[in-house]
Amino acid sequence: MFPTRKAPGILHRYTSHLVAFEHTQNGSTPRNTLIFVGGLNDGLLTIPYSQDIAAAIPPSYSFVEVLLSSSYSGWGHSSISQDVEELGHCVEYFQSLRPGGKVVLMGNSTGCQDVLGYLSFEGSRPKVDGGILQAPVSDREAIEMIYPPNEHKRYIEMAQQWVKDGRGDHVLPNDVSLSIMGARATAKRWLSLTSPGPEHDGEDDMFSSGLGNGRFQSTFGVAGKRGVALMILFSGNDAFVPKTVDKEALVRSMEKAFVDAGGQLGTGSGILPGASHTVKEEGDVRDEFLKRVKEFLEDMNQEMVGKD
Repeated sequence: MFPTRKAPGILHRYTSHLVAFEHTQNGSTPRNTLIFVGGLNDGLLTIPYSQDIAAAIPPSYSFVEVLLSSSYSGWGHSSISQDVEELGHCVEYFQSLRPGGKVVLMGNSTGCQDVLGYLSFEGSRPKVDGGILQAPVSDREAIEMIYPPNEHKRYIEMAQQWVKDGRGDHVLPNDVSLSIMGARATAKRWLSLTSPGPEHDGEDDMFSSGLGNGRFQSTFGVAGKRGVALMILFSGNDAFVPKTVDKEALVRSMEKAFVDAGGQLGTGSGILPGASHTVKEEGDVRDEFLKRVKEFLEDMNQEMVGKD
């Protein structure tokens, strides 16, 4: 059972219908902001480490959990592009609240797609100073692990036909995603997440192990060219990563595309040994995770050290 805990803070309305929750710590006067985006089905306080990270980061930073239209079960009707646009409004709000302060984006799971999309997609939006990707796993590969092959193929073909018929924004039947993934999804979003081959061109498909350097250059490489700092924290015991995936090699490929383009990589970037998808473990694993995040934020005021 998920423990119930109170969290003191401030609820900000950053658009007419979207809010963000800022965790407050006694005596702190933060000038900088760490904005957190959860994964599929997540919302306020649903990530096990949210209150721990709020207490662990430097006092010059405030930890903010943002709600987007895709939060909770809304992901089935949304897209990464829409998330990026809404994140831009949240960033703009906190930048106006704290002029001159730094803003860093942090994502868990599918929230990592939002963060990397913000750092790499085309278009105009407020600049941020850095990003943290915690558990940047492939939704495509995770879904392939969960669904029986014949059923998975049938749902993809159904979604493809719906898009072809002009019904891409229509919601697929309940048995496609509701019972297993917790929400009903449109045909377009299902194809974005499952990213069928041979193209594997779904907007969500940013972290799959077989994408190759070219695809990573179009995301991590573009982010690197924009002069931001980045830290990748890939969970060593992530249940949503196929056992056939070489996690070390995958992370190195992501990091290389970023650094080769001129990006500033945090020294704590890499595998987080013993960590699950949401770092639900308490003790040494959680402590190491919090330490890396804290040091990354502290280094934001200093010269970042890149990896070879």
